[in-house]
Amino acid sequence: DRSRVGVVLFPIVAMSRFFAGDSESDSESDIGEPEIQPAAAAATARYILSDDEEEVKRVVRSEKDKRLDDIAECVKVLRNSKKIRDVAKVASDFDNLVKSFVKAKGVVQKLDKTPRVYIRALAELEDFVKELWEDKEGRKKLSKLNAKALSSLRQKLRKYNQAFGADIFEYRQNPDEECESAGSEEEGEEEVVKAKPEPKQKAKAAKLEPGSDDDDDFWDMSDDDSSSSSDEDVPKTMGIEYFLKRHKDDSKPDKRKRKRVTDGPSKKDKAKDSDDWHPVERKNDKKALFKGLEEIKHSDVLEKLAEVTAARGKKGVDRNDLISALQVIYEVAEKEELGAALLIKIGLNIVNTMMDYNTKLATCMKFESWVSCMDYISSLLDRVLANDEILVSTEITEDDENYEDAARPYKVRGSVLMVVERLDDEYTRVLQGTDAHSTDYVERLKQECKVSALIQRTSDYVEKHCPADIFNIRMRCIEHLYYKKTGSSELEELVRSVYAADVPDRIRTRTLLCHVYYMAIHERFYDAREYMLMSHLQESIMHTDVATQILYNRAMAQLGLCAFRHGMIRDAHIALGDMQASGRAKELLAQGLLTQRHNERTPEQEKLEKMRQVPFHLHINLELLECVYLTSSMLLEIPYMAAQPHNLRKRIQSKTFHHQLRLAERQPLVGPPETMREHVVKAAHAMKAGEWKPCRDFIMAIKCWDLFPKVEKVKELISRKIQEETLRTYLFTYSSVYDSISLETLANLFELPRAVVKSVVSKMIINSELLAALDEPTAMVVLHRAEPSRLQSLAMQMADKVNLLLDNNEKIFNARSGDMFWNRQQGQWQHGRPDWGDRRGRRPQQRKRERN
Repeated sequence: DRSRVGVVLFPIVAMSRFFAGDSESDSESDIGEPEIQPAAAAATARYILSDDEEEVKRVVRSEKDKRLDDIAECVKVLRNSKKIRDVAKVASDFDNLVKSFVKAKGVVQKLDKTPRVYIRALAELEDFVKELWEDKEGRKKLSKLNAKALSSLRQKLRKYNQAFGADIFEYRQNPDEECESAGSEEEGEEEVVKAKPEPKQKAKAAKLEPGSDDDDDFWDMSDDDSSSSSDEDVPKTMGIEYFLKRHKDDSKPDKRKRKRVTDGPSKKDKAKDSDDWHPVERKNDKKALFKGLEEIKHSDVLEKLAEVTAARGKKGVDRNDLISALQVIYEVAEKEELGAALLIKIGLNIVNTMMDYNTKLATCMKFESWVSCMDYISSLLDRVLANDEILVSTEITEDDENYEDAARPYKVRGSVLMVVERLDDEYTRVLQGTDAHSTDYVERLKQECKVSALIQRTSDYVEKHCPADIFNIRMRCIEHLYYKKTGSSELEELVRSVYAADVPDRIRTRTLLCHVYYMAIHERFYDAREYMLMSHLQESIMHTDVATQILYNRAMAQLGLCAFRHGMIRDAHIALGDMQASGRAKELLAQGLLTQRHNERTPEQEKLEKMRQVPFHLHINLELLECVYLTSSMLLEIPYMAAQPHNLRKRIQSKTFHHQLRLAERQPLVGPPETMREHVVKAAHAMKAGEWKPCRDFIMAIKCWDLFPKVEKVKELISRKIQEETLRTYLFTYSSVYDSISLETLANLFELPRAVVKSVVSKMIINSELLAALDEPTAMVVLHRAEPSRLQSLAMQMADKVNLLLDNNEKIFNARSGDMFWNRQQGQWQHGRPDWGDRRGRRPQQRKRERN
């Protein structure tokens, strides 16, 4: 009955699912009864395994096999669609192929090579689309759907194949070369051959007849029938290990084997049979590039050149192969004597491809590659200079180019100037990326003279053929000369030509800064200062580019050093003040990066700043700059501090110098000076006490003075300045002690000539810095006791502060009350200020009547 059948179904499902028992006869008997509904039978059918499914074990396939099989299947479907010329179906299959390749991206990255079958499919599809597109008559016969699909597929394929340009180019060069995976996927898919199930040891139980009364036969299937199958396939103790992936056992034969259907032995088998087999690298030679051509013409070379340069800059392109292919084309064109114009065209492409070898902006080319590129540019420039009839310009279009027609002028599209500028920029990067303290830097710096000579030759060519760009290359010449001690006449001539012409503001500004830098290192301080002041660059330098601002900072630094060497202490302090006050002289001169406390600099900004750094041979010694600035500050600040000891609102000229003084005062233990800053602080304390000899000794002990070109002259100048400023400090400090002092005494005390002492004292009296008089007959300095005492100074300072407090209080009161007051006599608020009267209560009118 119905209830009985419903009870029997559950054990059949459970046994077939977990014990792999034989349920074929039972399911047939159940389906055969008319009482069972089709829905119930369908629900149970998915749990019942067939006889063949019992015998096949679960196979675990790797991700690599699955992804590559999916790509091969998509390629097979795509080829079938191309055979029937169904363009819409081809476009759909191409989208599926791309999706399969995207899913297999991880596998392809591990293989480090794009599957050959995929590259072949893209190349064949490109040829298929090209053939259909060029067949104009056939295109007209296409349906509207296929015509639209062809147009979209052509654009989509052209854009997509750019990423695989190098691989497609390599395949087209050697279309018959097949790798192992490609050969197997072309000829047929890998077949999975299942092992035939072994015969069972015992016969199956008899099928249940409809209407049978014996129920024991139905339940008896686990005694004999299922024992053999359970012994073969299912372990007696079932657990989670049965469902886990099993490791391959080489001792047991694998039922699932793969076989490849091929027409003959594979290349791998042939290689094994041959004892002399060894791998040979594939090279681009004449036979491969110009295969099947007996006579090579201009059109053949241009076609191959366009084909090779089309792959330039694409993702995944091996640039070494491109460079080698271009070199082969160059050799073929030179051997066939196809003309200098064509060789110049190929040479420009070779140089540009070499420049593209390094795609990252933050890194540089390898030095060997750079040297090779410079040699190519040098030979290219020689060929261009030797053939004046050939015009090389970027304004020439591709249609106007002429390489073979001697009746017309030869024209080549390109620019020698741009190539040389890129080479110069790359040379700067090479120096930036080299350790400055190694011998490699010295060896690479030796190439600078060759670069300068190459730029000079380029300037001669540009002046003759491209006069509009002459000032760009002259600017390069100036930038290679301005920091050198030699070449004064050449630099002056270049600078005058730029000043006299109508050039862009950037070129004029950079030329002026280079000229100021050059005059500063050649001890022409007054000329450099006049050029800088007349240009008014201090007002507009913030609106220029970063490179020009760096050059401005470098020029000001050299100008300050030059002023200090000439004894112009105040000018040196002004020139170096802004740079040293910021505490970022290293960054402002582009000689390194400072550590940021709060990560104010992003990685992109850090890369850009590293690219702006100047090479090491252009660096200015930062310790020397700071030493000159602190020494100048000491010579200016100490006399000023002595002249106004009680003025709390005195003007500070150098905050950096005062900061060093405060740091020295906070030190609990005071020892001998070690650093440059400590020497300057010790010298400042000695000068403040009026002792010039200890001050001089501390300053002269600083070692960075040896970096000056004429060190003895500079030290003598510094010593004289220390004597004079210490004399001024002494007069300011001890003027209240003396009634009069002799000039001879001051000259002996500071070891200065009497005329120098008289000059210093006279300047102090004229500038009202010292209240004294100079008695000529007796050579005495008569001091006037007009200086207030300390108590009087403090009283005057207190009066000034009280007046300032009163003014601030009235301003605050007026701001809050709106300039109103309470009139007691009228009993109301009034505008204006109240008249409080004098101490006796008299009003202004009353005081006026009393005076009359």
